[in-house]
Amino acid sequence: MRDFWLGYWFKNWNFPYKIGYSIVITGSRTYFKNFKYLGKEKIPKNAGIIYAVNHQNAFLDPIVIAGQTNNPINFLARADIFKNKFVYKLLRSVYMLPIYRQRDGVDTIEKNQKTFEDCYEILKNNGHLIIFPEGNHNSKKKLRTLKKGVSRIALGTLSKYGKDIPLYIVPIGIDYDNHFNMNSDVLLNVGEPININNYFDEYVKTPVEILKKLTDQVRENLESVLIHIKDDENYDEIYYLLHRFSLNNETELEKKFTLRNSLLSKLEWLKENEFRNFEKLLENVKVVRSFVKENKIRPYLLKNSPLSFFKIVVFSLIMMIVLPLHLILLTTNYLPYKIPVWFVENKIKDRTFHGSLKQAIGVILFIIYWFLLVLFTYIFFGKEIGLLLIFLLPICAILNFKYWILMIKLKGAWSYRRAIKKEKFNSAIKAFNYINKKLGI
Repeated sequence: MRDFWLGYWFKNWNFPYKIGYSIVITGSRTYFKNFKYLGKEKIPKNAGIIYAVNHQNAFLDPIVIAGQTNNPINFLARADIFKNKFVYKLLRSVYMLPIYRQRDGVDTIEKNQKTFEDCYEILKNNGHLIIFPEGNHNSKKKLRTLKKGVSRIALGTLSKYGKDIPLYIVPIGIDYDNHFNMNSDVLLNVGEPININNYFDEYVKTPVEILKKLTDQVRENLESVLIHIKDDENYDEIYYLLHRFSLNNETELEKKFTLRNSLLSKLEWLKENEFRNFEKLLENVKVVRSFVKENKIRPYLLKNSPLSFFKIVVFSLIMMIVLPLHLILLTTNYLPYKIPVWFVENKIKDRTFHGSLKQAIGVILFIIYWFLLVLFTYIFFGKEIGLLLIFLLPICAILNFKYWILMIKLKGAWSYRRAIKKEKFNSAIKAFNYINKKLGI
């Protein structure tokens, strides 16, 4: 990741933003297993940029975008979190701007005008701004109706400062494999930039029509760089097909994204032209889904059976031998990992906040916990041991995490051994094979 760890400290950014940026890039680096940013070369240079981004996760979406740029990113956030004076100054120092909603019980047009003026100024000076045109977050992989705010801000900037200002709306699709838990994948996909200057002359003549036209163009460009499941009625089954089947064991994020969109097109065609076969396919998906959930296994195990019984036993013995070492190393990182998970999953009701809060709280707690461990070691065991611990702590965390992943796979292998003895196993295999044959996956 660009400027990871040190480079950004030498940039002309204010100190609070540098602190926030360090937390963001550290959290993103450790939270996601694979992170890919496609099409960044499309982003125009020396111009005002509005990033129009789909909104699946409350805080995680702006975090993953901000961690990939060489420029400070300005955010629009709901105004109620700015009420405290100290919080207001803190949020403004990290380039966050308040946006008022009708539910806030104020004159939104009047209150938001100051924010819009700030946005115009930022864009005039070739600044970068993130807007989520859907207006709110939803974890479903479906692009919802876009608000016209992104178009109003873009065209409002040219109205105030003139049409010769270089200004673009750049769509970015965020595609998470699973943003609720760590060790998943995320793909950032940059779409075709929209030159706002091409719309301004028409906007002066027919503002209402051009606002709609520009918003429709933003939607078209954004929809092309994300997974857009239109079928609400069968959403769960379609999502399951796209994300729980092996897709020819593809692991490269760009190819996986292409395969999923291709599969989605097949499903849409099937529903439109062969509805009975579409219904039969979904019935088989439900059979597979029910069986793997009941037996706590992954669908790919129905295609690729795990290790033999003998190898599973040997692997289990090795894991038991290594367990004491794992537990010893776990003392260096268990609390800062587990506390955010426990707090977020028990205290935060909206799951779309989970990933971002786990990431942010985890980074802060790890810094504090490891600092205290090093300080304790330095005081009681000497400088050399304390300095050595600085290098060993990340290694311990990686080893613990690898052990945990292997334990999950081992547990899945044992679950599979039990599942093959179940009465419904053959039905699940038959349903799985039907799906693969029908869709070619």
